[in-house]
Amino acid sequence: MVATIYKNLEENYTCTILVRSAEDKNNHYFKTLKNSSVWNAYCGEDAYNKIAEYTGFDLKEWIDNNIDWENDLKRTTVDYFKEQNLFQYLSW
Repeated sequence: MVATIYKNLEENYTCTILVRSAEDKNNHYFKTLKNSSVWNAYCGEDAYNKIAEYTGFDLKEWIDNNIDWENDLKRTTVDYFKEQNLFQYLSW
């Protein structure tokens, strides 16, 4: 609904959504947005490529070189995420 409002407020407005994880790991909501005629939806490598196109910065390379979720977070947090089957959401 939000994207539809923006498109109606400004002619030729493009609504874009970027999701880090690959499409086969995305939820149904993302797929619904992607299949709509309202959103330009990108995920996984396509999302990172679009970010690089918009900004000139390779965010994917930076993340790969600087973030290690399992070792960067407190052990208790990692354990909790794993116990609750939530760890995969860190990449989403």
